[in-house]
Amino acid sequence: MRNASAALKSAAASTVTTLGWLCRITTIDGANVYLNNFGKNVTVGGNVYLGNPGFDIGNIRVTDGRDPPSVELILPIDDTTPILFDAAARRKLDQARIRLYIIDHSSLENVEIGFQWYVGAVDALDSRRATLDVRAAERAQRELMLKSFKPGCQWDLGETGCGVDVAGSWQDSVTVATYTDAFTFTISGARGAAVDDFFANGAIKFTSGENEGFSYAVRRWVQSSSTVKLWEPLRAPVAASDTALIHAGCDKSVGANGCERFSNIARRFAFEDLPTGDLTFNVKQPAPAQESSGDNDSYVRWAQG
Repeated sequence: MRNASAALKSAAASTVTTLGWLCRITTIDGANVYLNNFGKNVTVGGNVYLGNPGFDIGNIRVTDGRDPPSVELILPIDDTTPILFDAAARRKLDQARIRLYIIDHSSLENVEIGFQWYVGAVDALDSRRATLDVRAAERAQRELMLKSFKPGCQWDLGETGCGVDVAGSWQDSVTVATYTDAFTFTISGARGAAVDDFFANGAIKFTSGENEGFSYAVRRWVQSSSTVKLWEPLRAPVAASDTALIHAGCDKSVGANGCERFSNIARRFAFEDLPTGDLTFNVKQPAPAQESSGDNDSYVRWAQG
């Protein structure tokens, strides 16, 4: 029987793996959640990263550059975890920003994975687990974004080019009165001059209740019944006494529901004759004619005939 050398024994000796992951999740309301995947709490940079419950890495997708890389994060979620099931199911994690670090949890030395990440999709499977599809924002930041022109005024209500102070003169503090369905509810506290569709194409932002911090585009406003109808469904039911801010809307026209309402025609930036729908052009492309240089046919160039 042969004995293994000391060098071989040393090389084959088992070692304890002390590498793990840190994850910082910043939700759309600015709150930070700190997690790790090695089962015990650890303090790094003055922040306590929770390990129980923490998170797991499902898979890491490396691409050839045409698509952004992605990471699958698996979070335990219920009524007591840092990320609540209710928050995940109601899309409060959508577009959350993610910071990922590899850490040696014995020495606390760590390095950040060199991408900025955001949550692209959330799959809340049950009351105990959610899967986050986390994508690198780095590729999107390199893309050239061009201005899109459309019929009507090019400014959005309240932006610098528009110049209307929405919060100053055109916003009301209101309270929910009754809830009808995910698109419809009534409010109290709107100004008396808010005629039908005064708030249409505006927005409402909730300042209390289960929808606190979320904004929704307003589709219709009925003055007689104080009814608000939304373009998209509420993430959670509203309740009587929920508070919100609602502001007037602009349909980007020159009429009473557009620039005229705000006495803002002088700042209107519009292309009134911009065609709508699909626009096609028929272009006749002439066939290229071959030209020779002298008698030497080895030199040939193409010119438009």
